[in-house]
Amino acid sequence: MMTLVPPTTRENARLKHLPHSVPSGETIRSFLLSGAVLAWSEDRWIIAWGDPVHAARPHPEQPSFYAPDFYLRDPAPWRIYPHAAAVTPDSLAQQLQPGAATPAWQTFDENLFAAAFARVEDELAAGRVSKAVPAVFATKAHPLDAADRERALRALANLPSGLMPYGCWDAAGGMVGASPELLFENDGVEIHTVAVAGTARADSTPEEMMEDPKERTEHRLVLDDLAEQLAPLGLVSKGATRLWRVGMLSHLRTDLRVTPGHAVSFDELIGRLHPTPAVGTSPRDAWRELLPQIDTAPRGFFGAPFGLVLPGGAARCVVAIRQVQWDERGSRCGAGCGLVPGSKLAREVAELHLKLSASRGNLGL
Repeated sequence: MMTLVPPTTRENARLKHLPHSVPSGETIRSFLLSGAVLAWSEDRWIIAWGDPVHAARPHPEQPSFYAPDFYLRDPAPWRIYPHAAAVTPDSLAQQLQPGAATPAWQTFDENLFAAAFARVEDELAAGRVSKAVPAVFATKAHPLDAADRERALRALANLPSGLMPYGCWDAAGGMVGASPELLFENDGVEIHTVAVAGTARADSTPEEMMEDPKERTEHRLVLDDLAEQLAPLGLVSKGATRLWRVGMLSHLRTDLRVTPGHAVSFDELIGRLHPTPAVGTSPRDAWRELLPQIDTAPRGFFGAPFGLVLPGGAARCVVAIRQVQWDERGSRCGAGCGLVPGSKLAREVAELHLKLSASRGNLGL
């Protein structure tokens, strides 16, 4: 039986709005066919299942999942499911089977990435951008069926702390992943976001990351941008920049918080924060024009905001990276790398392979 977790803190008190029935084996099967998930905290996930209503706005009385494409083109990005529950990752994992291995992945075309790298170098040299993040994709001609999703969700339930599982899917396709990047949390009192930029292997030392000019420049661009976007809402508090080890990778991380003087909507925060320079460009006004020219394939859900609003208004939104997305044609696993002055092609290629390997490893794929 799956265990529901009662609310015990201000954050989790919002979960009291969810139904408190225990999902059955039949419910799990329905969830694997058409469902959604987001880690609300490290030990509480919100899951939903059934055929969702697609809407332009969240529902005021039901958990509403936000799942647009990267370019926010979907006029009805909200998914409102007929059933939802708060569960522990452990209890969910107990209901899931590991499954068998799926066909091998084909890695990204390094020649296409080299061309993108050269284009960004030209933009950097001309001073039109100070950072840009091209995306690449590993692929396979095999959509994630219900058995694959079961295997991936079981793997996600056993990940180290820090990664935030998320996803939504149905018979036509979907996505599932575990993001290290919190776009924002908003409990109605405080807004919290995180600058996560700069990547190395998990065994990197703090000195290697903190003293690397390229990594520090990349991180500073993201941090300064987020602080600038939040500043109109109130006084922004910045935490210390630190080395953050998550699974196979290490990142530079800085937390930012602001207590706004007025109610801030989900849409306003999306408009202010998406896409951060961690997945887009710096300055921001270049992203819509430049990214389609340097990505090796259309992004789809990769790098998009993925969020959840609960009844009462509490919201959480992650950046949809470290994921696999699929449709009837097959599956794609995406990764991006931040290019700044001084970036080296071989080093960025190695980083992309590392991120793709970590993403598939997180999902057991």
